[in-house]
Amino acid sequence: MDFEGFYEKCKRLGDRLKKEGRLTVVGHYDADGLASTAIMVKALQRLGKEVEFINTRQLDSFEFERISAIKTPILFVDMGSGQLDKIEKSVKNPYYIIDHHPPVRETENQVNPFFYGIDGTRELSATGACYFVAKAMDEKNIDLSPVGIVGSVGDMQDLHGGLIGANRIILEDGKGQGLINYHKNLTLFGRQSRPLPKMLEYASEPILPGLSGNYNNCVQFLMNLGIEVRDPVSGEFKHYVELDQEERKKLTSALYMLLLDHHAPHLVTDMLISEIYEFPKEKIKTELRDAREFATVLNACGRNDEPKIGVAVCMGDRKENWLKARTMLEKHRRELRKGLDWVKETGIQETDNIYFFDASGVIKETIVGVIAGMVYGAMFLEGKKPIIAFATNDEGDLKISARGNYGLVRKGLKLGAAMNEACRKVNGEGGGHDVAAGARIPPDKKEEFLRLVDEIVKRQFTG
Repeated sequence: MDFEGFYEKCKRLGDRLKKEGRLTVVGHYDADGLASTAIMVKALQRLGKEVEFINTRQLDSFEFERISAIKTPILFVDMGSGQLDKIEKSVKNPYYIIDHHPPVRETENQVNPFFYGIDGTRELSATGACYFVAKAMDEKNIDLSPVGIVGSVGDMQDLHGGLIGANRIILEDGKGQGLINYHKNLTLFGRQSRPLPKMLEYASEPILPGLSGNYNNCVQFLMNLGIEVRDPVSGEFKHYVELDQEERKKLTSALYMLLLDHHAPHLVTDMLISEIYEFPKEKIKTELRDAREFATVLNACGRNDEPKIGVAVCMGDRKENWLKARTMLEKHRRELRKGLDWVKETGIQETDNIYFFDASGVIKETIVGVIAGMVYGAMFLEGKKPIIAFATNDEGDLKISARGNYGLVRKGLKLGAAMNEACRKVNGEGGGHDVAAGARIPPDKKEEFLRLVDEIVKRQFTG
């Protein structure tokens, strides 16, 4: 890892951005994209720049039409490196790119960790790259380090043990300023924000057999452990963060044994404990205090077509937009639960090398990828194959979301490359990371696309 070389490139790009007047930031609509957007908008505004921003699902031909109308220099974040050729053809204004997706080639106006031996899939997110550009522009932007971590966690870079690589530098920056704490702990969503029974009832990564979806069972489970689940003064259920160390150990051990008793594979049991990231300046028992919960709030905003709310929260709004974001989160969780229930009822199909399901007309394209990722835990599938999910977008095309795991990546899986190669043969557009990718294809090309992806994944596994 050549971090010094990478940081020098961040400085050079930052110097160029300082010389611009007005700018428009164009970012992705997921947690990493919204956090990236927020960091760069905040850093540029601190320099007195007039900044506008938009967030989009992907850089396709439809989006390039909208972008071509922008009159200011453009800063692409969490997108652009894989679409460089199209940007060069379509964008006439000066433009810059801060991305972590596999790049086409290096350019002076582009920051991408891959050029410096830093794996953008595991070691640094787009938000992390934006953080280093912002820090290079002004050291006071170290106060944005928590947002940098939220983006990396939102892009699943903390899976299988915790954040690694250049992400650790952001952690140390934040820890040094008293902005970030990190340690091994239970990873269930809601550790901060949900009462204990609700945390267990809504558990989805992993699904807890007999508990997920059954509130009464969750209450009884906690009582059987002898844990004091109610606050003795208020009478309200405690949150996980209010338990003492002994109670936390007892609960974690019981959940681990529950999964083993139901023959959960290691892929699932390993999801239970990991390094977690907390922000001590944020209010306790809120989603903002925990990186994973914060990231889920951002995903909820982006995938419900309210990216500006998520960006505002990242930039520090704890009033109007924070209240709106929490509403988005509840809506998001309901839709995920409904979609996951549909997949469980309908079932998963498979070929020799992939799992797949078609949720066209049932699950929104904006959340089908999230549900695909949840399926591994929810259905106790062996993580021996990637999963491909289909949904229909507004234009009538098939939107594809592909998800794998890092064990498959170590065996050779490159989903982004697979999507790109298959799409070229069916008149579609696709790409992404090794572990998570997406595509858009004509609806009559589904069977051919599946056949192609199955062949490509087989080739990747066999070398």
